[in-house]
Amino acid sequence: MAYDKYNPQIPIEKQVRFGKGVSGTLTIPAAFQSENPFEENLVPFTHKASLILHGQAGHRNYCYQKTLAHRLTHELGIFTLRIDFRGCGDSADNEIEIEGRHLNQDVDDIQASAEFISDGEKNGLGINLTLSSIISHSRGGVAMFLWAQKMDELLKCGDPKAIIVPNLINCAARFSSETVLERYYAFTDYDFMPSTAYRYGKYQEVQLATREIITLSKPDLSRLNELSTDWSVLSIYGTEDQIIPRYDPANFANALNRGHLTHTLKLIPDADHAFFGTKEIHPDNDDEDLNPHELPLKGKKVNYNFLVTDYIIEWLLPENELNRFLESSNVIGRVSRWKHVDGVTNFRDIGGWRVANPTFKTQSPTNENLICYVKPNYAFRCANVSKLTEKGADSLSKLGIKALFDLRSDGEIQQDGFPKNLEKFGIKRIHAPVYSKDDYSPQAIAIRYTNLMTSWSTYVNVYEDMLEMGIGAYKTVFEYIRDENKPFVFHCTAGKDRTGMLGMLILLLAGVDKNTIAKEYELTTIGLKPDHPILKSKFQETVRKLREKLGGDSSDIENIISQGRANWNIEHDGFENLVSSRYEAMLATIELFLKKYDNIINYFKNKLGFSQEDILKIYENIIVLDPQDFGFEVSSQINWDHRNYKTAKF
Repeated sequence: MAYDKYNPQIPIEKQVRFGKGVSGTLTIPAAFQSENPFEENLVPFTHKASLILHGQAGHRNYCYQKTLAHRLTHELGIFTLRIDFRGCGDSADNEIEIEGRHLNQDVDDIQASAEFISDGEKNGLGINLTLSSIISHSRGGVAMFLWAQKMDELLKCGDPKAIIVPNLINCAARFSSETVLERYYAFTDYDFMPSTAYRYGKYQEVQLATREIITLSKPDLSRLNELSTDWSVLSIYGTEDQIIPRYDPANFANALNRGHLTHTLKLIPDADHAFFGTKEIHPDNDDEDLNPHELPLKGKKVNYNFLVTDYIIEWLLPENELNRFLESSNVIGRVSRWKHVDGVTNFRDIGGWRVANPTFKTQSPTNENLICYVKPNYAFRCANVSKLTEKGADSLSKLGIKALFDLRSDGEIQQDGFPKNLEKFGIKRIHAPVYSKDDYSPQAIAIRYTNLMTSWSTYVNVYEDMLEMGIGAYKTVFEYIRDENKPFVFHCTAGKDRTGMLGMLILLLAGVDKNTIAKEYELTTIGLKPDHPILKSKFQETVRKLREKLGGDSSDIENIISQGRANWNIEHDGFENLVSSRYEAMLATIELFLKKYDNIINYFKNKLGFSQEDILKIYENIIVLDPQDFGFEVSSQINWDHRNYKTAKF
């Protein structure tokens, strides 16, 4: 049976209640409870969650909310939570009757939702999900932006309680707040006005507090232009919206355009405020212009809610989300994150990120917590350097790099070689293999490739192994940071997996948030593209030899890796998974790391064998508080404006 995106299969749903009486529906990807999601052709579940908000007098299941939740779960493997704000649907009554549902209460409900999602005990899933998107309608969008501004201020103050959601979706929110009074001016002299709302399973007459509308007219959204580029926004509006001013979509576009891809505006001709058509379609009317997208109808009018879901799904596709992050992270202050080193690909600085929750608290003389960053121009990551040229080595020298850590095995080095001219440029090559000796037996290769080729969701099994097998390698690097404290670069073959694990450990020790760590890891998807032809050739040769060794049982490896999927091919599908660096894979790995080791300090103590004093010293060497502290001469003042924080200047 073909998948119908406009009538998706109902996923696992769980009714929840949290906060001060917020009622909601949690949708759970089917793969979460499946014994073999691949055989069932299910999308792997992610550690991402979307929060879906309704508007004035709305509820969790009106407009596009339910269909969107089901599609996100089915197509992208995202958990979703759609809620009824207090005073609406099945949630508790408003705190103060005469105040009604005021916006501060809505903001509190969003905060409670975010805390519920991110706590595995509260949400009952056992997973600390990452709130990766908020999708709002009308008044819910105003509350979403007020909450985002509050979180952004916490971020800029270095408060670890800040929750950053990289994807905000605004459907038909009002920018010019005062204009809401034009719809209700006749009732402003009364405490309440008659209204109809969906409450406890049915539409019924209710008394709407006048102050609820008055407070809705107060927000000033003109400072949205100060929102950090951590937040990207999609705005969707109908051109026939009679509820909000026609110029409000332009107001949001102007305020939220803080750089390339920071804001996207979609206009739907003929759609009203709830995204239904305004023109009737009759059976004898064959004018395709009335329904160019061939959407389902509601009565005799086009139901554009389905087009809204299409736009949202497309905007949240991993490749589109990665492109937005790439644009926002290309530059550290005025210094490019990506470096051109001749003969080497995927070369980038892992520094410059704001530290969300410092592992060690650093205070100023006035006892205020100081904002710190991962030291830029200090730790670099890249792919194989065996093709490094003299020009490339000179570039390493100009970056101040004094050590190159090679995480490859003996067999890989023997096969691909290594640069032998580094000493000439003052760079010491240090061999620190994650796997000191490779097991090239067919069984060992099949097991490793199974987890790297089956899906991004099986990478966590390989990475768990690396965190144990690579203890010696990682300890060597961190001892260098502790004792030498000079710029260095680390690499494996692709600069993706073993390199990715070391990058994760460095950023976790600094206290960088897991969303940023996962996105930094995903940048390899971009950086590795030039190496795809070489990697694919080597991959195909490995598969060929493996098939030869297995002889008549060569089909077994394909069956194992495909996990029961039909029309799955090692050479194509397996390779595509092998070179992927999915954000979701790193989120799952961080979740596993925290469950297994509890925290980064425990891993450094119990696995790497460092003392508390050692760990503090390593930490202090990888973070910077002041531009003069990071020890690099620059030809001109470099202004730090990543994430719109104007007081930090490098």
